[in-house]
Amino acid sequence: MRLFIALLDSYWGQRLLWLLPFLPLLWMTDLTAVLWIGLTILTLIFVKSARSATFQMVHQSIPFSLFIGTIVGCALSFLVDPWLIPLAEELTGTKMDLSQLEELPGNDGAYIEWLIVGIGFGGIWEEIAFRGFFIGWGVFLFSARWGIPFAVLISIVFGYGHIYQDLAGAVVTGVGSLVFGLTYVYCNHKLLPAIIAHSMSNFIGITQIYLYGI
Repeated sequence: MRLFIALLDSYWGQRLLWLLPFLPLLWMTDLTAVLWIGLTILTLIFVKSARSATFQMVHQSIPFSLFIGTIVGCALSFLVDPWLIPLAEELTGTKMDLSQLEELPGNDGAYIEWLIVGIGFGGIWEEIAFRGFFIGWGVFLFSARWGIPFAVLISIVFGYGHIYQDLAGAVVTGVGSLVFGLTYVYCNHKLLPAIIAHSMSNFIGITQIYLYGI
């Protein structure tokens, strides 16, 4: 047991643990979410360096982190999406598929449920896993120069994970992920601005559909 723990705590062992949760995301199956989430959580529980690198939260100060996140989230929702979605649909020849939200317009219960999912899972967990774990712990293990390449790689994988929204949806979510990733990197690998940006973007998008329809 001690030998096993020592191996996991070794130079290559930690890099393997960083890579393992990433692999299920490359091949989408019914077990992808279970493997990705489970392996990430287990690594965060048992590997101290993963926790310390992942859960770096505040950039400069809490108010400044909240301000940056709010600005980025609002800009993505009100400035980027209005032209990005039509552009992605035109370039790919597909239409962004939001049929999973078809019961949301005017439905109070669905609105609350989607806010919980959009903020709790999307805004918080996805930022912890994609930005904090893969980028934050990644640059700790491989060096800071990998921050932007990791952000780009994660955005591609994140977009691919939304291919159920058709190709246009994958492009739009991939660009959104890149925005959150660059926010994280340029905020010195601190999570709070990216969490607020993602949560704000999801909140605005869900609220718009609730009020005005798909």
